[in-house]
Amino acid sequence: MTSSGPWLQELREIPPSERRALLESLVVLEFKRELMMDETDVLPHDQSYFELGLNSLGATDIRQRLEKEIGRPVDSAHLFNHPTVGHLVDFLVAEVIPEFFAATAAPPAAPATDEQAGPSTKDLVDDMLKELYL
Repeated sequence: MTSSGPWLQELREIPPSERRALLESLVVLEFKRELMMDETDVLPHDQSYFELGLNSLGATDIRQRLEKEIGRPVDSAHLFNHPTVGHLVDFLVAEVIPEFFAATAAPPAAPATDEQAGPSTKDLVDDMLKELYL
């Protein structure tokens, strides 16, 4: 699925240095909408949106709206695997619409050792599911 909707057109037309901020504003807007936050409320970019009250149904709604705006598929698992606005934006930049950010991409990070890698995705999902169902 690809699209050339108004949002992608706007992304194409602005300078590359401003594109990440535009993407971030789109993601923040969608999360604020789903979490019923006011326009003036601050959505922490480094706090899990599940801790802020998002549930799996809300995550699905956000995913669908992001797909519509971005014109690319976004798997629901990505919202669980990247549970903060900052991490989700990083993922979208690197994996979903990288062609818009190639000129502004940060250099690749050094591969993490097993000790640095932290908990696995499976562990994170298992922990979230336990929290949801306990």
